Amino acid sequence: MKTLIIVRHANALSGWEARVNTDAERPLSPEGIQKAAQTAQALKARAIAPDIILTSPLLRAVQTAETISQTVGGPISKETVLNGLHADREVCEFLANQMQEHNTVIAVGHNPNVAYVLHLFSKEIHHFAPGSFAVLNFENLHHPQLTYFGE
Repeated sequence: MKTLIIVRHANALSGWEARVNTDAERPLSPEGIQKAAQTAQALKARAIAPDIILTSPLLRAVQTAETISQTVGGPISKETVLNGLHADREVCEFLANQMQEHNTVIAVGHNPNVAYVLHLFSKEIHHFAPGSFAVLNFENLHHPQLTYFGE
């Protein structure tokens, strides 16, 4: 089965707390490190074995992706299109193309982009708390079906 998992990065420190100069440098908070591990375990419990983990290049998303990769496996690829600044339809096209090449893809990104992308794919509206994820069945590339949403 072709499966796309959309993940919102876990909780991050503010720029001030992290003492960094740019939003891209904000790391996960201690709570976020724990949440990323919980998300990874939840994916493992669902027997998710990704062919690839695509992630925004922003540090908090990369750290979330690395935690997931350490738990469920899969190589990581940093993709600028997932940085939360690209048009939602552009992100959808990118992910749909990835689904033509892979059977199971995890994409780690940012809110509100992840919520809008999920809506465009599934026609459902969900609130993406940090570390939450959606599982989409992509057998029909033109009509993906949401099969799970949670934390």
